[in-house]
Amino acid sequence: MDLKQVLKDLSYTLIQGSLDTTIIGVEYDSRAVKKQSLFVAIEGYATDGHKYIEVAIENGASTIVLEKTFDYRSFPDVTFIEMANTRRGLAQISSNFFGNPGQDITVFGVTGTNGKTSITYLLKHILKNVGSKVGVVGTIENQIGEAIVPSEVTTPESRDLQYLLRRMVDEGCNYCVMEASSHALYLDRVYGVPFSAGIFTNLTQDHLDFHDSLESYLEAKKILFHSLKEDGFAVINFDDPASESILKDYQGKYVTYGIHKSCDFRAENIVMDLFGTRYELNYNGYKLTVHLKLIGEFSIYNSLGAIATALTYGLPADKVLEGVSQVTVNGRFQLVDGAKDFAVVVDYAHTPDGLLNVLQTGRKLTAGRVIGVFGCGGDRDKKKRPIMGRIGGENSDIVIITSDNPRTEDPDSIINMIEVGVQEVNNNYYKIENRKEAIKKAIEIARKDDIIIIAGKGHEDYQILGKTKYPFSDVEIAKKILEKVD
Repeated sequence: MDLKQVLKDLSYTLIQGSLDTTIIGVEYDSRAVKKQSLFVAIEGYATDGHKYIEVAIENGASTIVLEKTFDYRSFPDVTFIEMANTRRGLAQISSNFFGNPGQDITVFGVTGTNGKTSITYLLKHILKNVGSKVGVVGTIENQIGEAIVPSEVTTPESRDLQYLLRRMVDEGCNYCVMEASSHALYLDRVYGVPFSAGIFTNLTQDHLDFHDSLESYLEAKKILFHSLKEDGFAVINFDDPASESILKDYQGKYVTYGIHKSCDFRAENIVMDLFGTRYELNYNGYKLTVHLKLIGEFSIYNSLGAIATALTYGLPADKVLEGVSQVTVNGRFQLVDGAKDFAVVVDYAHTPDGLLNVLQTGRKLTAGRVIGVFGCGGDRDKKKRPIMGRIGGENSDIVIITSDNPRTEDPDSIINMIEVGVQEVNNNYYKIENRKEAIKKAIEIARKDDIIIIAGKGHEDYQILGKTKYPFSDVEIAKKILEKVD
């Protein structure tokens, strides 16, 4: 592609070289650069792309886009372009290079601490049920129709996201439903994506290792709603306290959903057991019965967010309700097969609010004891560890503190921080660093009518020890242990 076309509608300064050249690729990772590539130097979370400009040139980059000082005169055959913000530059350059795919597909974005993955899956099933081909961008995996594209982060870097959107469009997708993480919003990974709808789930403590405070975390979430198309709309969980701040700053069209407050889409007369949920949806003077295979009040909120989006967009109610009725999401309050007279549930809950929700749901669904098995991730927000410990202790009859993904931290040190919170409210607990052994212990001590909640990793099929991923699935481990139980 002609470099001038790649730079269309961008503000920049040509500091060396010529714009009369052809670009065959756009990269932000110097290791991926090939001959005649354009390399954009961006400052990342762990490192700075400006450190790798020389590597990119050695690998064949013919054009460099940067925002910091660099001795470009040492490379007279390379074109250098300066921008005020190369992160936004990367997003716009990538969109141009891949043919502005966001203009040819309807994009729904979901943001919030918890519930993003579930809402994307619910929306995907709704849209499939009306005959559309759907792409998904999210935590568990990316999808192009039924094809799976591995996912390393919740929301990819802008170049990778634009390439993914291009593939979706080329393969006939009409819609993309996308998890928009606070990191992605703050780091401009979704900059320039024309969202037709933005959904807010909730705001609770998470990622404070990245954001300075809960307030700055919320400000990052708000970016989604300022990224909506002119005719786009917001879908807001009105029960969440943060909704007031979001709506105060947002001037466009919006609808609200919830359970406890008066709102546009409200769930009433809720009935729930270990096998599903039923409730009455009250909206615009209509009352419709909603059936879900999903369990828990948090699942009701997620379904409301998806249903409100679909109905507001104009999809037929019968197809919408039929679509949500068959949805299951791996690692989201997932009932493990094989338990005889007690229940074993695996859930991705890894935040204080998420853990509270799954434990409270377990309490409502069992006549026996709640056995909570959980840990906290290493190299992440340390402040939430005693908080989660206290929540686990208050809402479990028995707590088993174990490892999550300790990464480069000492697992026992993480467990000890969690223990501080547990000790304040509950003396009936175990510390078992080996996660497999912790799950085994929970199953060994379970009695009739108990429920075991294994929280933190959900769908993940690995455990990160040091900087290495090892195969590990809570669901598969629990199944194998249950097979050996008499």
